[in-house]
Amino acid sequence: MNLRNLPTSLIYSRLFLGILIGLIAIINPVSSGLIIAILMFVGILTDIFDGIIARKLGVSSEQLRVLDSSVDLFFIWFLSFF
Repeated sequence: MNLRNLPTSLIYSRLFLGILIGLIAIINPVSSGLIIAILMFVGILTDIFDGIIARKLGVSSEQLRVLDSSVDLFFIWFLSFF
């Protein structure tokens, strides 16, 4: 994998994590609290590090920032249902 794609991969991983958290909450709502908390923590870490890594690699762009903001909104909006 090209390191220049790492920030984009981290952004899309947050999208995947949001959907996974939703599925886990639907399938097993009673005993999935710890798993959901861990996945949310991982999602927050990917949100922090995607921007840092993008700036360090010099791949930060307007398009990447818009994608990051859109996925952030989806992640938070989707999790607000659970």
